[in-house]
Amino acid sequence: MDLPAFKPKVDPNDTMGERHGREIEDDFGGKGIAVVVPDRSATAVDQQEGQQQTMVGGAAVYLTETFYISSKKNTVFEVRLTDKGLCLKKQSNGSTKEQTIPLKDIIGCRCLRSKRRSRGSSSCTCASISSSHQLKVVEENSDEQDETDVSAYLYIYAYILKRNRRGGFRERTTITLRFRSFDRYEDNNREAQKWRASIKHLVAGEPVQKFTYQPRDTRKMLIILNPKSGSGKAREMFQQRVAPIFAEAEIPYDLHITKKSNWAREFVRLRDVYLWRGIVVVGGDGIFFEVLNGLFEREDWQTAIDELPMGIIPCGSGNGLAKTVSFLYE
Repeated sequence: MDLPAFKPKVDPNDTMGERHGREIEDDFGGKGIAVVVPDRSATAVDQQEGQQQTMVGGAAVYLTETFYISSKKNTVFEVRLTDKGLCLKKQSNGSTKEQTIPLKDIIGCRCLRSKRRSRGSSSCTCASISSSHQLKVVEENSDEQDETDVSAYLYIYAYILKRNRRGGFRERTTITLRFRSFDRYEDNNREAQKWRASIKHLVAGEPVQKFTYQPRDTRKMLIILNPKSGSGKAREMFQQRVAPIFAEAEIPYDLHITKKSNWAREFVRLRDVYLWRGIVVVGGDGIFFEVLNGLFEREDWQTAIDELPMGIIPCGSGNGLAKTVSFLYE
């Protein structure tokens, strides 16, 4: 059975204080940090539009801005976007802490807007600041957006490689930047979109020549899932753990569920696989080798192997292939 692409709602855990930015975690770990851009004049912004990249410490700097944490006095963040990654420099009470999130660890970013509160909630600014309720965000074109909040929120998603005694794992980190320098949402969103486009270009390995972004390859990803792999939880694992990552990276996909033995082999052997940008197999070693054998049985196998990148989401009982690949790339 073919299922439609997963379209998750905005993560309800991605929240901020009602009116002012608050720090989720300021030690560069866990869920990430939320910061607010200070008010600036329109003149200052217009001048930055024309600035060229500069060199700082051997890195090309494309964008830089000073943000602050309104819930903590004397705490500011200098955020720089460079060809190395996103540099976060925290200054608080005379101490400085700095971390750069490498571009290879950043998978995507989205511009969001605050969600309209339900009826009965107070619209008083003073009540909002002290309220324990947290502001949720929605997509830019959502019917639930809060028209009274002109802020634009940029969510940057990264999976940072961490080391432990067992080896390594990737920790999901969300960096939230709130833009509210202007009185109109459109102006604030323009600033957020400038950062989003620049990050997208750099993550894709493209030069930052303009502050708009359109992906060069608009094809979907082909997902082939074996629902009986391992303990039979491949479908659940994909929907809960993998599909949200595709959403964060803004990569559309077609999900196909295998129906019988050698179904995946025949599928890739007979179908026009060039309709997709790549193939991701969800299951164990068996389903992966089915897909690989199906590609080698095509008359154009050489072209298919060269042009279609392949990946595997290990959901089998042994996952020897995935472990080998992980060890190889460490």
